[in-house]
Parts: sequence; structure tokens; C-alpha cells
Amino acid sequence: MKNEISLMFSGGVDSTMAAVLLSKKYDKVHLLTYNNGYGHIFLKTTKKRVNELSKKFGNKFVYSLSSTKDLFENITVNNVANEFKEHKSGFVWCMGCKLAMHTKSIIYNLENGIRDIADGSSKSTENMIEQKPFSLALIKSIYQRFNINYHTPVYDISRKEEIRRLKKMKFNMGWFKIMDRFVGIQPKCLAGEIYYLPNILFGTSPKHNNDEILKFFKKKIDLIESYIQNHFNKNGLDIEILKKRLVLNEKSIIKD
Repeated sequence: MKNEISLMFSGGVDSTMAAVLLSKKYDKVHLLTYNNGYGHIFLKTTKKRVNELSKKFGNKFVYSLSSTKDLFENITVNNVANEFKEHKSGFVWCMGCKLAMHTKSIIYNLENGIRDIADGSSKSTENMIEQKPFSLALIKSIYQRFNINYHTPVYDISRKEEIRRLKKMKFNMGWFKIMDRFVGIQPKCLAGEIYYLPNILFGTSPKHNNDEILKFFKKKIDLIESYIQNHFNKNGLDIEILKKRLVLNEKSIIKD
């Protein structure tokens, strides 16, 4: 039984560093990229990064680009005005988008018998709603419902150290640099860029209240679980069997 992991992957500094580290620990790393259908641009840059990784580390990577548009609409877009009014923050857009990605990742892991998943969440960018420790704990709890282990392998590595390592390995660092962000190495979400623009330009982080995050999360968890269940029902698969398979696969890997 091969030791495999999936990684939510944009090709930016954090997810590229995560891919490098995971390639040394796992036999295969599944790189999962998503398009939310609402202002995601430069998606082709991700495939270029995948090609770089493959040239440097061999046949370790499986790449997937898929849409989260339908789910993202159900979680946030179709009711975004009311969501914003209720929570008094634009975080509902970014958190809703990220929850859609995590939901699709759960489906991918269950379908492919992969027990572990990771993303590029970093302490350096914990001002972002989906990378706050509080949010990460909630996200981890979703994965636990489906017997999936959630990892953040670069969380405690500084942004400066990540950049140093990637440059040393001669990764492409994009067209130009703004602050500590490199333009041209990963997709961009126009709405997200606008939301975090004050932080990028002036270091002014948006305020994210934990009570509001939890309230938003609790509203969405049933929708997420129903979406996953319906996906497997339509395909004639028993989700409980798939969940048990993940545990058995992990035991086989440990035994080997």
C-alpha cells in the first residue's frame, strides 16, 4: 500500500514549500487546485509550478484542477448580501470559498482512498480568515468526521525562510514582487485580493470575530455533509465503507 497525501495547491510560496516537504515523506502527492468560478484568474500558472516540481523531484505528483462553483454558490454566493449583513464582514466570501475547496478535497480523498490531506496555511498569513488558528481547528474537525487527517506542514516556517529555500532550489518567483508577495506564480481571486488589499498595502488586517466565524461554520456544516453524502449516493457508493477503507489503508501502511 502506497503512502499518499493530497495537498490543496495554488503554486504560491506556501503550497509549493508544502509540496517540497511532503514529497520527501510520501510516495505520491496529489496536488488539488480549484476554480471557484467567480474571479479566479491566472489558473494556468499552477500547472507550470507542477511541471517545475516534477522536474526537480520526479514522478511524485498527481495534478487535478476542478471547479467548486456549484458548491460555492450554495455556501455563500447565492445569499452573500444577507451573509454580509448578518456577520458584518466580508470574510463570508473567502471562508465560503475555502469551505467549498475543503469539501471537494474530502470527496477526492474518499474516492481515492487517501487518509491524509494538507494545505499551505501559514502563521505568517494567519490574518487571513481561513488561516486563523481558530478557523483551522474548525476545518480540522470537518475532516475528522470523515476519518481524514488534516495537516499544515509549513505553518511554523517563516515566510522569509520559505522564500530563501525556494530561491535556493531555483523555483520561478514570478514577474515581480510586492512586499513579500510574488506576482505571477499562482492564481488570484479578484474578490479576495480586494478584501485583503489594505493589509497588503498598509498592514491593516481585517478583524475576524471568532463568534461570527463559529456561527458561520455551524450554519454550513450540514450543507457540506449533505453535499458529500449526495455525491456518493448518486454514484452508488457507501460513504461509511469509504471512511472505513481510509482507516484500513492507514493500518496497512503502518504495518508495511
